[in-house]
Amino acid sequence: MSLFFAWAIGEGVIFYRWGKLKAPPTPGVLMQSSAVFAGLALISLYQPAKTVATVTAFAYDLAILLQVVGKAPTQTTGWPPNPITDPTIIMPNGKPPAGSATTTTPT
Repeated sequence: MSLFFAWAIGEGVIFYRWGKLKAPPTPGVLMQSSAVFAGLALISLYQPAKTVATVTAFAYDLAILLQVVGKAPTQTTGWPPNPITDPTIIMPNGKPPAGSATTTTPT
């Protein structure tokens, strides 16, 4: 159960960091973090290594936290994405994007 809490804390730190950047976290970041904790959970199935895996999980959280706290985020996220203005793209509603210069030809 403690590995679950370590994973939840780690994900919370990731969401906090990306929240400071005003962007959602990328799936790759969440996948890498979850893979580390899944590996530690697998190691903790071996009873003598359970304590070491749990301590490592919380140390991993602490290392991430120390990289995030007190630093202004400098990463460029590209969020929100630029609006689509290409008139050749058809949006799901069947109409060209709003704000695009389209020419209509009578049929």
